[in-house]
Amino acid sequence: MTPQATDTAVPMMKKWLRGGLTTLAALQTVASVWQYVFPRSFYDDFPTVRLDPAYNEHLVSDVGGLGLALAAMLYLAAVVLDRKVVLSALLGYLIYAATHFTYHVTHVDHFSLLEALGVGTGLGIEVVLALLLLYLGRLVHRAESAAVPSAALVTGPASQRPPEWRNPRSESAPDFANLPAPAEGILVTLFITVRDVARSRDFYAHVLGGTVVLNENPCIVRLSNSWIIMNPGGPPTPDKPGISVVDYKPGDTTSIFLNLRVADIRACYEQWTANGAQFLTPPIDRESEIRCYLRDPDGYLIEIGQSTGLLQGKRARTHPHDPTS
Repeated sequence: MTPQATDTAVPMMKKWLRGGLTTLAALQTVASVWQYVFPRSFYDDFPTVRLDPAYNEHLVSDVGGLGLALAAMLYLAAVVLDRKVVLSALLGYLIYAATHFTYHVTHVDHFSLLEALGVGTGLGIEVVLALLLLYLGRLVHRAESAAVPSAALVTGPASQRPPEWRNPRSESAPDFANLPAPAEGILVTLFITVRDVARSRDFYAHVLGGTVVLNENPCIVRLSNSWIIMNPGGPPTPDKPGISVVDYKPGDTTSIFLNLRVADIRACYEQWTANGAQFLTPPIDRESEIRCYLRDPDGYLIEIGQSTGLLQGKRARTHPHDPTS
């Protein structure tokens, strides 16, 4: 989907998603308020309910209360349209709707043909609508992900970048809860010298999926269970006399690099490539592990590796292109 198509398609899909969630919530609200406030009336007057087992006020009102809770989740999902909230609300509703549908289509002994068809069709529509909205939510998420540009290709001041590119944390207060400040012992972090803090911050946050903890001076990005700390270079300071911090000069040799160990290297390779990462090669099986490499915006080498044979005691085989020594 092109950026222009995404600009028009995503708002329309969100409109339909919000409308569908609101519709489900409204229908659930009507039935649940009726059940909770007027349980006897619901049992006597709602079509086919009187054909079910004997009336129990406690059960009917409890079902109404649970239905109101489900409706509240659907309303919240319709308002915020957050992917996780929408997914949670729709999965909960789908489980309810599917079990409700299953019960009624397997207990139609006392129903007329018309009543059975009416109940089955009505409850079946609820299941189908929930499934369609789940699929629509997935389409929205995929379209929005595809619309995010590559951090490695974005240049210029952060203030000139598209709004969806600005990490909320990069323009707000520090995330003190995620600062690498151990209460005891030590934590391992990696400091890198960068030419453009905003560009590197975007790469580690958006391409590799890190979380911006501190915007700058220094910039800190939490990457899984570690932290990348970055700042421009500078002259000697009293605590490191005679030592200047200089920009990295990438070339054909290296002596140190970031090594990221992953559970599923194929998934990481595909996701990060889609996010804009440029790998040197696809993942290569080395028997003890599968690995590949990429560079960050300053040229720092990053290894991505998944242990495979090493877990059974296998060591790395010599690749045909490796030196013999």
